[in-house]
Amino acid sequence: MSENERRLVSTPTRPSAVPPLGPSDTDASGKPSGPPLRANLSTCMHKPAESSQPAPSASGHGPKTAKPGKRRRAAESTNAPKNQHFYFVDQNSSSKEKRAHVMRHHVQEKRKQHKMSRGISPTEKTPDYTSHPAKKEVGTVEQTRLESPSTAAQSPPNGETSLQIRFSNLKSQPHTSMVQHIGSPITILDASRRDPFASLPMEYDSLDIELADYWRNKLTYWSGQNLHVKNQIFRTAMGNVLSFKAVVLSYCARWKAQLYGMSDSTEIQRHVVQAAKLIDDATSGLALVGVDDLAMALGGMALHEGRFGSRQLAHTYVDRAVQVMRPRTGTNRPVEVFIHYIRYLMMPEGPPISLTEQQWLLTFLRGAEDLMRKHSSPEYILQAPYRLKAFEMESPLFSLLSSGPRPSQVPPEARVYVVRDAHTQEVSRTAALIYITAALWDFQESPNKTDRYLRFLCTTVKQHHLDRDPACETLLWLLLEEGHDSDLQDPERGWSTGELLQAHKRLRPDLQFQFNEILMSFLSFQRPIRGVTAFEEDLRHSLHNSQ
Repeated sequence: MSENERRLVSTPTRPSAVPPLGPSDTDASGKPSGPPLRANLSTCMHKPAESSQPAPSASGHGPKTAKPGKRRRAAESTNAPKNQHFYFVDQNSSSKEKRAHVMRHHVQEKRKQHKMSRGISPTEKTPDYTSHPAKKEVGTVEQTRLESPSTAAQSPPNGETSLQIRFSNLKSQPHTSMVQHIGSPITILDASRRDPFASLPMEYDSLDIELADYWRNKLTYWSGQNLHVKNQIFRTAMGNVLSFKAVVLSYCARWKAQLYGMSDSTEIQRHVVQAAKLIDDATSGLALVGVDDLAMALGGMALHEGRFGSRQLAHTYVDRAVQVMRPRTGTNRPVEVFIHYIRYLMMPEGPPISLTEQQWLLTFLRGAEDLMRKHSSPEYILQAPYRLKAFEMESPLFSLLSSGPRPSQVPPEARVYVVRDAHTQEVSRTAALIYITAALWDFQESPNKTDRYLRFLCTTVKQHHLDRDPACETLLWLLLEEGHDSDLQDPERGWSTGELLQAHKRLRPDLQFQFNEILMSFLSFQRPIRGVTAFEEDLRHSLHNSQ
């Protein structure tokens, strides 16, 4: 044999290409093995494997080791199956995600083969939980989304009325299409095991989910999220398409538009304009809408018009809501609480305070002063010990109702979602002072009722963590809900508080502050710096100067 023939025989032969057993999507040179593929494709592509075997060398020995620096490919076994399974993964995923993706399908295929070998039909198999680990809780979903942004929620197939949830064991579809990515963190709306839209009678898309996500998880007052208030409004608004559009979707659409400096947007046209038309149809009899749902919708329109639109139109909406709910006082507390809350936050328009309204405020302060004298007696305190404890300086109610600087509970990175130019804290504080004083006036002849009422307030404040994260808005909402015993409830108290609050808003800012300080002094058994007489004189001087 010649020298050239011996050199040819001894040259190692590289094995032919074999589909890799791992999830790698690169070839031996490190380049991608194919074009980018769609993420979250749960179906497997089956292709026949190449039938070529690595040719033995002329010397009868197998192929030698590949050159150093090259990626070694696994040699094909002699008893390898005829079919190889190719699993599609997203090239943007990390190596860890790719391996996990392929291993899930590998385990599924092994189970299917095992069942078929035992004579079990594939359609009779039990649900497979391998693809969605049961140990992963909702709290870890945020990290999962950050690690794999390409696994965003997919649009549901035609006819499917519920949201697709990442951790539900839904059967994969033969073809899926990606929807626009919602630029928000994973929330209970799009990643938890619960679907808050399950009972909502409306068609919705990803943009609607984004707006609802603003309401439930992002929009905040300066005092914080006030989750109880937001959740109660959200739950009540979900009862009807009109109320949900007018309260939640319309408000968030207008907030989103003003965030970008726009006065109009397609979302505003879609929700605000449609809600206004539905309200007109309902009031004219063209559409059948419940009275409570109509009142809820009118209150929602008043809320976002007052903050982002026309205040005059906002007052028109809230007046119509009052006309609907006033004759139905006590019939639907959640809707009534919402109307009270919107009415309290609405800033008045029109002439300054009238003589009649001045007399209301003065009469109320004198009654509160008489009440303090009666409550401060040793006999009354002995029967109602919480009258003394409730408003002590160390108590949660004192920190909620007293004046002073109120640092924000909102982290700096989330303050973009703070509702600007909404003086809700001071208005809610004033309303709470008036409401509590009015309730104590009603119970003045019963120390037992006074003690039970204040004991309930102190307990409720702690249950809602207002002792740690003070929020006057939530306190006011809890007062209006009247979750205490029925003998302490009075639906008219919310309406009378609203009338006094409207008169209070027409005062000069310094007189508003003085009024609040007098009430707080009476509640905490302290002598005010400037009493009722001084307030009356200042009030008359302000009226004389304004004329």
